[in-house]
Amino acid sequence: MTFELTDSIKNDIIFAMEDQNSQSVFDAEKKRVVRIGEDFCFSEEALPVDEEKIYSLPRWTSDDGFDLMEEFAENCRSPLARNELKRCLQSRRGVFRNFKNILKMYPDVEKRWFLFKTKRMTARINEWYSELCEIWGLDFLEEDSQDETEELVQNDFEFKEYDSVRDKECIDRTVEIMAEEYKNSFEGEIGISIAAMWRYQSAFSKSENKYGFVCYSHTQEFLGCALFSLCPSPAKKTAVFTDFFVFQNYRGLGIGKELLRRCLENSKKRGIQWILFSNTIIPESMESLLTQFSFEKIGSGYIVDILKDFN
Repeated sequence: MTFELTDSIKNDIIFAMEDQNSQSVFDAEKKRVVRIGEDFCFSEEALPVDEEKIYSLPRWTSDDGFDLMEEFAENCRSPLARNELKRCLQSRRGVFRNFKNILKMYPDVEKRWFLFKTKRMTARINEWYSELCEIWGLDFLEEDSQDETEELVQNDFEFKEYDSVRDKECIDRTVEIMAEEYKNSFEGEIGISIAAMWRYQSAFSKSENKYGFVCYSHTQEFLGCALFSLCPSPAKKTAVFTDFFVFQNYRGLGIGKELLRRCLENSKKRGIQWILFSNTIIPESMESLLTQFSFEKIGSGYIVDILKDFN
C-alpha cells in the first residue's frame, strides 16, 4: 500500500526516530506512526515489514544523534556557543541533556540547531521513502531544499535605521561593555589602552551626527549596530565607521554582515563614495567580513570605494 509523504508524516517520523526508548513503525493504511506494542508486536528484520501496509522507519540510533551534534558544534559560527557545545560533547556525561541546556542559553543558535537537525533527519527520511517508491515502481522527486538558516537573520531580528534619540543610551552602554571586553582580552596597560582607543573612536562624532543601522531582537533587546559619521569638510564624500559591534552571544549569526550591508547601501544613497574602517585592533573574523565587502587594507585600517566596489 502506497502513501504520500506529507510534512505532517515527516514530523511524526522524526519524533519517533528520536525516541530511543521505544520502537515504532508506519501504518500506511492508517497513515500514521504507531508504537510497537500498542497495536501489535512483531520481529523487525527488513524493509518493508509488511508489503501491504506496515513499514519499518528509517534507522536512527543514539550514535547518529551524537554525530549530528558533533557536526553542528564543529560548524557553529557563534564562538561562545561553539566552545561550550564542544566541551559538552567531550565530557560524554549527560551529553544529550547538557547539549540542549547549552542551546537554551543561545536562542538563535538553538533555532539553527533545530533547522539543521530537521534538515538532516528529513534527508534520511527521503532516502527511506525513495526506497519504498522503488518497491512500488514509482518515481520520487525530492523537493529542492532551501537554506533556511540564511533567512533567520531577516526573520528573527529587527534591523532599524539608527535614531540618536531612541538608540543613544543603548549605544553608550554597549561601548562601555565592549571596552571592558577589550580590556579583559589583553593584559595590563595594553588592555586599558585598547579600551580607551575604542571609546575615542566612538566619540569621534556626536551621536546626532552618526548614521547607520541597529539590530534588536523581537523582544527589543539591543544586539548590535554599525554606525558611521561623515569626515570633516572638505572631505565631503568620505565617512568613517565609529561603532560596529555585536554582542558576544549573537556573533556568528550573520547580524554583523547584515548591518554592514545595510550601512553601505545607505551610504551610497547619501552620496558617500569612500568609507574608512580605522580600528587599530581588528579581529580576524572582522577582517574576513570586510574583505567580503571589497574593503582593501590601507595601513592598519581598511577602506572601500562604494561606487566602484559595492553593488
